[in-house]
Amino acid sequence: MKKQIFLTLSILLLAGSVDGAEQNKDLDARIKSINSNFIFADMHAHPSRFHRSNIDSISEEEIHRYKAHNINVVVASISTDMAYFGDYDTENGTVPKGQYKPSSGQSFTLTLERLQRIQNTFTEGRAVHADSPSILFKARDEGNLAIIPAMEGADGLEGDIENLYRFYEMGLRLIQLVHFRANALGHIQSHPYSPGGLTEFGEKVVEEANRLNLIIDVAHANTETIKDVLEISKDPVIFSHGGLKALRDQDRALTDEEVILIAKKGGIVGIWPHGRYIESVTRMVDYIDHVIDLVGPEHVGIASDLRGVSKYSKGFGSEANFSAIAEEMIYRGHDDETVGKVMGGNFFRLWQEVSK
Repeated sequence: MKKQIFLTLSILLLAGSVDGAEQNKDLDARIKSINSNFIFADMHAHPSRFHRSNIDSISEEEIHRYKAHNINVVVASISTDMAYFGDYDTENGTVPKGQYKPSSGQSFTLTLERLQRIQNTFTEGRAVHADSPSILFKARDEGNLAIIPAMEGADGLEGDIENLYRFYEMGLRLIQLVHFRANALGHIQSHPYSPGGLTEFGEKVVEEANRLNLIIDVAHANTETIKDVLEISKDPVIFSHGGLKALRDQDRALTDEEVILIAKKGGIVGIWPHGRYIESVTRMVDYIDHVIDLVGPEHVGIASDLRGVSKYSKGFGSEANFSAIAEEMIYRGHDDETVGKVMGGNFFRLWQEVSK
């Protein structure tokens, strides 16, 4: 009798595992089908910690990680205020985390060096340069990951608009105006707080970014700076990575009013899998759903901040499981078009508009 019960249970468990495997195959196939019609994008990341590690390029392992989860384009961001805060490696050792007064030209040089690391990744054949949205489908269909060189905090400009042109020549296609400190362009939404919005130089950078067809990112910017950018920019902008105050009141988060203002301009709000604030992929999709309910599915995207945070949402992890986000959206009943838009279609649409 016991043997019979054991045998029956074994058969049931096996049948269940087979059904589960088939369901996973169906889910994978559906995600790949969605990806065949939409570009999947990571709107903000630091792959291989290239911005802080003493390396020459982004690793093959990191590139493969993105491909494994159907990501077609990655925004590779240089944190250009590292010269002020340290915590990066050099040939002579690590600059300790702290606050420093950089010498003239240091932030500019650091930015150029990091842009060169991205260029090395292209030269070595690991990825292709996403210099315009027109190459993204071709890169995807050929099995290549496309990378958009970007700067997180425009401290590397050092108050000189000519430096923007130099960075553009080095492949820069996205500019996040501020990061962890108020700078020559504007003010931030986290400690240390400072009043004020976009500066006169910041206005000039926004205007030139529009002229050069650069994507403008207002992540980390305070309300005044965001509103000023939205008023001046002729193009839609992104808030690449952060949270929502409606779901958790924290510094690095937008109010519903700010989300609505960004959406009215045609922009995108990026939700990130930061485990300190958003504990799981399930909760991350709660955030995505909130934006969809508030302004529609055309104004939300995803950004991993990969290698830029110490803890990731459960289910996403340091292995960057983007597929888990698409799976959770499908489980909740979102149609393929909505999933495709959130996973990167919206970002592609915005970049096309910026490039007109």
